[in-house]
Amino acid sequence: MSKILITGGNGLIGNRVAFDLSKEHKVVLMDLVKNNDFDSLVFDVTEKDWIDSVGKFDYVFHFASIGGGTYNTGNPVNVIHTELTGLFNVLNYSLQNNVKKVIYSSTGLVSEKFKNWLNFSKIPLNHYLSYPTAKLMGEYFIKEFHKENNTGYIIVRYYNVYGENQSDEMVIPFFLRNAIQSSPLVIFGDGKQKRDFTYVGDVSKATIASAFSENTFSRTVNIGTGVQTSIKDLAKLVKKLTNSKSEIIKDNFPSGLEELEQERSPFSASYLQELIGLTCKTSLEEGLKKVISSIEGK
Repeated sequence: MSKILITGGNGLIGNRVAFDLSKEHKVVLMDLVKNNDFDSLVFDVTEKDWIDSVGKFDYVFHFASIGGGTYNTGNPVNVIHTELTGLFNVLNYSLQNNVKKVIYSSTGLVSEKFKNWLNFSKIPLNHYLSYPTAKLMGEYFIKEFHKENNTGYIIVRYYNVYGENQSDEMVIPFFLRNAIQSSPLVIFGDGKQKRDFTYVGDVSKATIASAFSENTFSRTVNIGTGVQTSIKDLAKLVKKLTNSKSEIIKDNFPSGLEELEQERSPFSASYLQELIGLTCKTSLEEGLKKVISSIEGK
């Protein structure tokens, strides 16, 4: 049994990973608000006071960040500061306490055209870039820290994770809420932009398997289904599963978002199967039914 610290444990992925890990391991959550379902510590990961206060852990799953809903349009400086300062503290903690691995959550956005977009002479700077920029900088940071200190880590990149109790700012709970209320489902552009929607239960299993695999030490693991669905088809499926009378309405992209929202390169799940021996198998329809059931049960 390993002792595991999960930062950002109140979030969608962190909470599900905590639940699954707690079946076989000692799990402690750290977040800004106490979680009564688990052993829980209340600290801000960007402050240093927790480093000498939380005790020793074998693994740290680092999910704490400012959420990437619509790539976070709030305070870009705060998004990047929180990401890098929090990660710096986690890495220093891991070095001081001989942590076996830090599992760092990143985003599939950084594995696609975004790296080329960092030639800012070609694209306008805008606040939608803050979240993927912060995650990409975090990836570089953790790799360089490893080179200097030989600390253990893996980077897990997620692709449009959804699940029960997700924040309404994300597209699937937003569509579901509106569909249940028969409110319009608004899509940007023609709705043909495609995404790999991945159910949180599968994401949790793949994340845990990656954390404990010998094949993943100091590597980057992309976690997704490999199946892409257009936003328009997602809206249609949500309408069907909720028996909704909602109208699907097209709208213009918010200024600065269109470039980031264009169709992305498909993700191949074969490498994930090779690396950890499993894939994310829950279909979008099956996953949506689980989320709808959880909403109806409230």
